[in-house]
Amino acid sequence: MEKLIEIMDKDALNRAITRVSHEIVEKNKGTEDLVILGIQTRGIPIAKRIVANIESFEGV
Repeated sequence: MEKLIEIMDKDALNRAITRVSHEIVEKNKGTEDLVILGIQTRGIPIAKRIVANIESFEGV
């Protein structure tokens, strides 16, 4: 049986996604003409979380 190693816990993952969300907006200088896409299959849920974060803190 393989031993699984946890790289990030739930809180660390949430912090990382939140930070990435902020960095995307900062580097794009706002949300105008911003497109977020995720690659199937696991990229889509992460992209949706990033979009939700951006909508939350940018009020879009």
